[in-house]
Amino acid sequence: MKMTMSMKKHISRVLIAIVCLVILYVYAMPMLLLLLNSVKNQSESAIMSFTLPKEWMFQNFVNVLKKGNIIRAFLNGALIATSITAITILVSALSAYTIVRRNDRTSKIVYSYLIAGMIAPFSFVPAIKLLQMLNLYGSYSGIILIDCAIQIPFTVLMFSGFIKVIPRELDEAAIIDGSGPLRQFFQIILPTLKPAVSTNVILLFTFGWNDFQNILFLMPDSKKWTMPMSVFNFQGLYTYNYGMVCANMLISIIPILIVYICTQSYIISGMTAGAVKG
Repeated sequence: MKMTMSMKKHISRVLIAIVCLVILYVYAMPMLLLLLNSVKNQSESAIMSFTLPKEWMFQNFVNVLKKGNIIRAFLNGALIATSITAITILVSALSAYTIVRRNDRTSKIVYSYLIAGMIAPFSFVPAIKLLQMLNLYGSYSGIILIDCAIQIPFTVLMFSGFIKVIPRELDEAAIIDGSGPLRQFFQIILPTLKPAVSTNVILLFTFGWNDFQNILFLMPDSKKWTMPMSVFNFQGLYTYNYGMVCANMLISIIPILIVYICTQSYIISGMTAGAVKG
């Protein structure tokens, strides 16, 4: 007996609903576990269960704010993530515009070099040595420049896909109106890159905020540590008090979680536009 079209649609909807529920379970359960154990005392949180606490220990969050250097870590993370985002977007957008519009042998070589940067593995030993030679090891500037260098290849690739479909007639019209290269880029080209800029702002800020290993190896000064490193250090100090550890982790992810929830539509629209334009 052949299935009717309505039966096929019903089955597909059920399958989609099941997949969505599975994905929701995979992502929601760890968050629920973290939330429940963040308000338990030391003995209850050691079990790491989904049961409700017998005594609600909201004091865990107060203790974390007092002992975890959260405010300093928050400000450090905001400074580093914001700087990485701004510098990478500006450099990548200008580079992509120059590469696409010139379209000569030199620009193709530079583009290939940047693409190779997405494949080549990052090595900490040469990076540390280079930063020491430049007297930037352990500084905000050093970690920001390293993270920018890591993210620029992919960001240039994304911007290039958008710029390739922008008509050259816009450039010619701007030249006729007397616009120089920089004015032409900032007043005409950059506004048309809004979907790509929005997407990259979110991706880059998330990367800078969640960066752990670069901070671990390239930032020896604990006063300059960001939120992930503060969580790592706090966990080492309170290894057996999972209630406080969970509270610390929850506080550290709340800012970036809020940013992501509020701006997820820009990621989707930007990626979709990039796929269509590429």
